[in-house]
Amino acid sequence: MNIAAEVPVTDLTVQDLVSSALSNFRAGDTVSTRTMLDAIRHADPACEDSDDHLVELIVMAAVGKTMGVIFDHRSPDERLPRLS
Repeated sequence: MNIAAEVPVTDLTVQDLVSSALSNFRAGDTVSTRTMLDAIRHADPACEDSDDHLVELIVMAAVGKTMGVIFDHRSPDERLPRLS
């Protein structure tokens, strides 16, 4: 007789998504915010968190694991100074 336990499927939290994306890197590595955002959005297309919030979580988690962070997630237009 085979008995299979029912395991509830739970949604990953945003922190889980960030940790999962960072798991491909080691201490001392440098991570790209653009690459991390792409990995998180690919893993959970329904994630409604803003890029800014995700970058905050990425930085906190990466620094805690002694990783460097390259902030390259802004489009070129967003990086240009605004002239008014």
